[in-house]
Amino acid sequence: MRPVSASIMAPAPRARARMAYRAVTALAALSLTTLVASCNLPSGSAAGGVPADTTVTVAVVPGIDNATLALAQHDGLFARAGIKVKIADYSSVGQELSALRTNAVNIAGGDYADFFFAQATSPSPIYGIVADGYDAAPGVLELMTLPTSRIKSPTQLAGQVIGVPDSGRVRAPRDAPDSLPVAAATSVLQSFGVNLSAVRWDHMAPLAEIRALQQGDVHAVLLAEPYIYLAQRELGAVQLIDACSGATAGLPLSGYFSTSSWSRNNAAVIAAFRSALEQAAEEASMPGPVQAVLPRYAGLTRQEAALVTVGTYPVSTIAASLQRTADLLNAEGMIRFRLNVAAMIVR
Repeated sequence: MRPVSASIMAPAPRARARMAYRAVTALAALSLTTLVASCNLPSGSAAGGVPADTTVTVAVVPGIDNATLALAQHDGLFARAGIKVKIADYSSVGQELSALRTNAVNIAGGDYADFFFAQATSPSPIYGIVADGYDAAPGVLELMTLPTSRIKSPTQLAGQVIGVPDSGRVRAPRDAPDSLPVAAATSVLQSFGVNLSAVRWDHMAPLAEIRALQQGDVHAVLLAEPYIYLAQRELGAVQLIDACSGATAGLPLSGYFSTSSWSRNNAAVIAAFRSALEQAAEEASMPGPVQAVLPRYAGLTRQEAALVTVGTYPVSTIAASLQRTADLLNAEGMIRFRLNVAAMIVR
């Protein structure tokens, strides 16, 4: 191999001077560009076009499904994105919708059935999807029986009474499920060939469901966490079917919405909110962070927070995924036409 000459290894003094001049000139140009760009930001605006001191009020019914909201708040992710978030607690998604319509809150988080039903029954589109919030995973929504029950197969539920949660109900047609959990369970039971016309759904509070199962007033109960864990702990209840399996596996269950008018005027704020929430969802891919905020945020004990089954917190909002939930509601007769979910997502 020929040795490399010193003239090739190092530039001549005049060449070095030209290189230094070019570097200084480029740095000066970059600094000037940065200065001009910063001077062109609107007065009183933060990075990303978010107005300084922007406060976003988010309505929720505190629970496992919106734990990443609390996580993002706790970890300062909203502040880093340039917004302040105020979490307003409500006892039902219906109350959230009322607050959203009257501009008492800016964003509402909750069950997709409530929002899709409201959108489908409104004379004009009124809601936009800000972000997907919580998707099903195995064991987050179960149809359960006692271990001593004579019902060992879903087909044996024909003619029986099933306790179901009284929350998240909508004014669906009489012959259709009236909540997303019941629609998901109905879909799975249909795949087993169950005669659903002979099944009676009895709505009650989840704790009342557990008592009714214990006392024999119902033959099975449909429960989500943390009530699945409580039924297992108190009664030794066992799963008959996973209501989010087969065609409903990984079903998006809840998300965040705003009114279309507010969304149009606050695109940068929504982008900041979504970015922080998705960062929290990335943290939530490990069990520790979510379990840490659940006792304070959702009122669970530390033991319950450590042992409940948690679904998945999506790190992006995918139209095709959310369309599955809207299509399920349509297929089960809760809404009478197919929603175009892609058109609802705030871009």
